[in-house]
Amino acid sequence: MGQCLYIRESANQTIIPVRTADGVNIGDIVAYDSGYAISAADFVWNTDLATTQTDFVSNLLGHSYQYKAELSNQVYGANQPNTLGVSTSGVYEADCASTTFNVGDYVGMAKASGNALLPQTVASVPSLARAIGVVVEAGASLTRVKFRLLSKVLPLAR
Repeated sequence: MGQCLYIRESANQTIIPVRTADGVNIGDIVAYDSGYAISAADFVWNTDLATTQTDFVSNLLGHSYQYKAELSNQVYGANQPNTLGVSTSGVYEADCASTTFNVGDYVGMAKASGNALLPQTVASVPSLARAIGVVVEAGASLTRVKFRLLSKVLPLAR
């Protein structure tokens, strides 16, 4: 699987606290949970994929541009411990299951095995309530899709 990558447009970066126990990779889509950034991989599962995606979107912060190992307070490239750099807007490209996308379609977090979200992989979703982004480049049989990030915590016009 490839990394979720920043492509273009203003990234509107912010610095958010992150817990020592939590790990976040560069490219992870992150939520804002009780005052901290957490990777989608660590977001609490709730009942089923649709409910979990909707819950995640309610807390969607953005895209991590820094790395932090679990059980460490050091963040690669950060000036202070336990602070993570997150981009809250812009266009990104991420892995997805092979599908056709039209401009304006919605993408949400994809499901990992078991009850978890994949932190850097997206899937087609039917509604804005489950969407972390909106597709900006159409294509058939895509395995990577470009989308505009729709932060809920620090939004631009949504």
